[in-house]
Amino acid sequence: MSKLSNKTCLVWDWGLFTEQAARLARDLAKVYYYVPWESAFPKIENSLIGQDFDGLIRVSDFWKYVDKVDFIFIPDNLTGGLVEFLKAKGYKVAGPGQAEILELNRVFGRKIQKNLGLPTQKTFVLKGLQNLREFLRKSKEQYFVKLNTFRGTIETFRHIDWESSEPLLDHIAYETGPEQHILEFLAEEILDGIESGGDHIFFENEILYPTMYGFELKGAGYIGKIVNENEYPKVLKIIDDKLKVILQKLNYRFFYSTEVIVTKDKKSYLIDPCIRLAAPVVSALQTEIIENYTEVVYGLATGEKVIPKYKAKYGGGVAFESEWAQNHWLKVSFPKELRQWIKFRMASKFGDAYYAVPGFTSICSIIAIGNSPEEVIEQVKERSEYVKAYLLEKNLSGLEKIKEIIKDAKNYGIIF
Repeated sequence: MSKLSNKTCLVWDWGLFTEQAARLARDLAKVYYYVPWESAFPKIENSLIGQDFDGLIRVSDFWKYVDKVDFIFIPDNLTGGLVEFLKAKGYKVAGPGQAEILELNRVFGRKIQKNLGLPTQKTFVLKGLQNLREFLRKSKEQYFVKLNTFRGTIETFRHIDWESSEPLLDHIAYETGPEQHILEFLAEEILDGIESGGDHIFFENEILYPTMYGFELKGAGYIGKIVNENEYPKVLKIIDDKLKVILQKLNYRFFYSTEVIVTKDKKSYLIDPCIRLAAPVVSALQTEIIENYTEVVYGLATGEKVIPKYKAKYGGGVAFESEWAQNHWLKVSFPKELRQWIKFRMASKFGDAYYAVPGFTSICSIIAIGNSPEEVIEQVKERSEYVKAYLLEKNLSGLEKIKEIIKDAKNYGIIF
């Protein structure tokens, strides 16, 4: 691996992985950072994501710089065509590429899961909102309801009963208009078990070990452990061993994560694959717990296998939100010495001040690394006290719940 201090990189991002670009800027000569902002009536907010942000050079024209850099980093999905086009033209690119279909097309993903011989939860595919309404109205079971691709329109929700779901379905009808009659919805069986998952780097036909796996509570936190292949729980590894067949066929060379439910009888069900950087906490943590992060990303772009080196055995964090940031600029204050452990999303910097850019309630993650889950949790809680912003929601109780999940995990074949 050649020295990287004279290398340059161009980042194409939707605006959620500014910190990952800033991490590359620590080691590289230049990092140009682009977020799409163009429209018939452009607004200023998107043009300012990453502005003056810790070593980044914010650019307004992606194509102006593709021939001026050593490699390109595209951390998110819905960019498959772009990644594949650039690779076909000979550019060195690290990004999800065509494999993103495994995450974005959930119907296709379930078919692949079944074809690979993995346990597959009962999944009902319902075309049109009216068919979904009728299915849920008649059902006596609870389901997770999902929609392909359009997470901004509908995130996964849990159908408990018709009375609870009807107002949400009315809202979906309003949001989707006449398209509601064409959209494909999924209603999936709710499995009873423990949720865990791997957070990996995939290179051509293998996971690069050591790797990380952990436990996450949505909106509440994550705690991960670094392991070698022989330490990685078999109930999780069975998923990755099957997935690598399709990832190899799709020429995948990037980060990916899995969400897995393990039942009492130790059957492993893939809930969702994350074919991109996992957000918010996992990808934030990876920038600090992986010592040679930039070298790994450069290797993914150039085709040179670089084994990740980890600084600690455990890592974790919590994500903070503020409803105020949905429509307003939000200044976030903290002591300078904590900067390394506070990872923003959709952010800019003005002078010495950090701001969340309007349009997203997820503000930042507070992370820590250490020699035990307890050490990680203690550091996260301590650092969280110093982060200040208007109407900032600090949900720290989830870390204690994760500790309880970790204790129970051994009954499911996961020794954490």
